[in-house]
Amino acid sequence: MTTLRQGALLALAVALVVAGIAAVYVKTELAEPEAFADRGVAALRSDAVQTVIAEEVAVDVLERQAPDLVAARPLVLTAIEAVLQTRQFEDVFRRAAVTAHGVLLRGDTDVAVELAALREVLVPAVRTASPELARSLPQDLRPQIATIRRTDAASAVTRTADRISNVAWPLLGLGVLSVVAIVALAHDRRRAVFRAGVALTAGGLLGALAVSALGTEVVSHAQAVGVISDDEAQQAARATFDAFAGDLRSVLLGVGALGALLFGSVVIADRRIDRAWVLRRASAVLGDGSLPVAARVARGMAAAALGAVILFDAGLLARIIIATIGVAIVLAGLAEVVSPLRTARRARSAEDRRRTRRRALVGGLAAGAVAATVAVAIVLPNGGGADPLKPADVTACNGLPELCDRRLDQVVFPGTHNSMSAADRPGWLFANQRLPIPRQLDDGIRLLMIDPHYGVVNREGRIRTDLEAEGTTRNRVAAELGTDAIGAAEQLAGRLGLVPSDGERRIYLCHSLCELGAESFGGTLKDIRGFLERNRSEVLIVMLESSVDPTEIEEAFDKAGLEDYLATLPRTGPMPRMKDLITTGRRLIVLDERDGGDEPWHQPAFVLAQNTSIDKFTDDQASCAPGRGTPDNPLLIANHWIDRFPPPAGRAARANEAGVLRRRVKSCEERLGRKPNSIAVDFYQRGDLLKVVRELNRDGV
Repeated sequence: MTTLRQGALLALAVALVVAGIAAVYVKTELAEPEAFADRGVAALRSDAVQTVIAEEVAVDVLERQAPDLVAARPLVLTAIEAVLQTRQFEDVFRRAAVTAHGVLLRGDTDVAVELAALREVLVPAVRTASPELARSLPQDLRPQIATIRRTDAASAVTRTADRISNVAWPLLGLGVLSVVAIVALAHDRRRAVFRAGVALTAGGLLGALAVSALGTEVVSHAQAVGVISDDEAQQAARATFDAFAGDLRSVLLGVGALGALLFGSVVIADRRIDRAWVLRRASAVLGDGSLPVAARVARGMAAAALGAVILFDAGLLARIIIATIGVAIVLAGLAEVVSPLRTARRARSAEDRRRTRRRALVGGLAAGAVAATVAVAIVLPNGGGADPLKPADVTACNGLPELCDRRLDQVVFPGTHNSMSAADRPGWLFANQRLPIPRQLDDGIRLLMIDPHYGVVNREGRIRTDLEAEGTTRNRVAAELGTDAIGAAEQLAGRLGLVPSDGERRIYLCHSLCELGAESFGGTLKDIRGFLERNRSEVLIVMLESSVDPTEIEEAFDKAGLEDYLATLPRTGPMPRMKDLITTGRRLIVLDERDGGDEPWHQPAFVLAQNTSIDKFTDDQASCAPGRGTPDNPLLIANHWIDRFPPPAGRAARANEAGVLRRRVKSCEERLGRKPNSIAVDFYQRGDLLKVVRELNRDGV
């Protein structure tokens, strides 16, 4: 048999082996209902899959069944995640997976997977924080996490794969017998074993690569639905694919490894590798003091790395050693098996060995240089902020060309109240917004109301408000927030004021009590800087209701790299034009509800702005009664949210409707003689805030 013909037959035989393995996998792991259900449960146990399911169920509960629970979204998510992790739900899911298997393979009727146990877990969790919200939960709370339809394309694909799997064992058997026959009938069996090993390695690796490519294709088509991001959807798709097809990839990699062992054993048996020389060189590398300097340095670094592995993960080292010994023994054994077939080995000169070592050393140094360059590029910080736009390059300001020539007091800024308090961020138990500040900025919010507070992390990882450092007391906070909020905070975190004496005090953004939710002040300022760097024609206003020392506020802005963006507004005379703020780069205005600070940009809010009474608005959504500040202040900020605890998302959505907002603007015009320069709301994404502000800016304030 010619070499070319033998190679073609081997390739065909290995292709049959790989196809047979895939078909057997489908038959035993996917075509059998119980095995299919096991893999479905394995996918469910993935953090990525549970995150997506929890988010989608939360959307169903919060937007369609209990919208007033949006403010307590973290509690809802926690309850959902708790249900998903129970053995009872796994049993429900397993039964649903078996039923889904019938839909996919036999075209049975559609099946829905429901989270029937959610209410019994959710009610106690919500009641702990707010009995009123717990009472609002619907009795028939049974959100669906999936629906399997008999008409889906997945059903047709699965049924086709099932039919192919019927020939699985004959296909695999034919492939294995073909490989054995080709080796047995070869004139040079040693060479035939070598080629069979190479073919199996190539076939196994190509098969595993095909499975990985299929997984990449599946993941790339995973699309975000609802509030989850594309990245979360793709992580969940990857976890699901790995649960169902990951073992097939591992088996095919095993075929490739078997092939590598086969041809490796032939190489050893053929004495292409001198085993005695290998042992001598290993001994020299480990103990010889006459090695070149570079080799000794490499040996020292390897020894240090080995010591680190022993210190931090001795089990990993043990597994590596055992695996290495196992591979060596297998290779040695196979070499003995094929040794009767070996031919004369080709001599390898000492010069050849030295040349190989030099190439390896040069290659290692080059790879190290590349890795070091990449690491430096990643670690080194970026330069300063983006350069300001030149006047000729400014085509729009805050999204509209007509705003560029207007003064700051002739522009309306859409705003959010308690901007940092976002239900989509972990830890916020009662939120005033659904989406976090980076998303708010991307959506068009241009006024952020944030509250810096002192907080200390306790041993449980919970942030406790340092009331003493803020110069306040539990009773003062209760007078501001109400007894319900105080009760919820102490139910969840314990008695207020118990701050760890050995903890580090930092600045967090909290709504009076960090026990109910907290966000890093420095991290938020960096998010703002990132937005300003990416959007050079946008002007932002940050309004602080601060409980910390003004000097520390100013240090935080400086540390976040915002110094070159901060604007100082004139106390008298006209406000600057939007275009002037943009071309100077001073596009961030900071107003402090206290007296400001020593830095000129840290300005007292109510010297420059007047706001409206939130108490009057809560009682009457048409009211525009004045609040703090004086009528001659150049800016007017309309506080436009319902001041209740927990924040009532349903009422906020109604207050944010276009008709209500337009009536409010008209009321301010009639009562105060001007339109607002900002309207700050709760749950800005529900309603028409951005639409109405855009109308006002087009028409002119």
